[in-house]
Amino acid sequence: MLKTYLWFFVLTGFFSVSVSAVCRGEAVPEVVWQCLESRHTLIRYQSERDLRKFNGRIQFRAERFIFSRLFSPLGAKDLAATVTTKVDALFERAQQILDMRRKIKKVTINVYHDKKQLYEAYLGIYMRPCHVRAWYEYRFNTVYICINDMNEGMLAHEMAHAIIDHYLVVRPPPATAEILARYVDSHLKR
Repeated sequence: MLKTYLWFFVLTGFFSVSVSAVCRGEAVPEVVWQCLESRHTLIRYQSERDLRKFNGRIQFRAERFIFSRLFSPLGAKDLAATVTTKVDALFERAQQILDMRRKIKKVTINVYHDKKQLYEAYLGIYMRPCHVRAWYEYRFNTVYICINDMNEGMLAHEMAHAIIDHYLVVRPPPATAEILARYVDSHLKR
């Protein structure tokens, strides 16, 4: 009888430890992340090549960004500074479009280098196949996106979900949040 209880507790403990990584959103354990912190986000990527590609996929320039680059020395082409400036400009533009300008907890952006990794992350979190190109998960305050299939509108759309969910006292229904996020995507460059 004592052995039965002992085995029960050992198996229960093993199961809870093995599932805990999935519950925290770390669905693809073999991925080694590098982190880049900006004013509003934590950008998690896997290699400098991925970061360069991510930078190239974001074709958004804020006025402040253009003027700062105009007067900067020629050797100041720092990839990390460029990426953080672009992502922060996108985040602030989404806040401006939504008229929801308040400091919120930094949003994590997980940048996957292919759809397979993105789909594995989705499967690890939701335990079902993925049918979306990118998504935001409120529980982890994280945007999941693939650099091979993204643009600045898609990133702004997902960041808008984070802004909406953390700005309002009560989270809106998913359909309402989706309408607002699509509004951001469609008005990004107006």
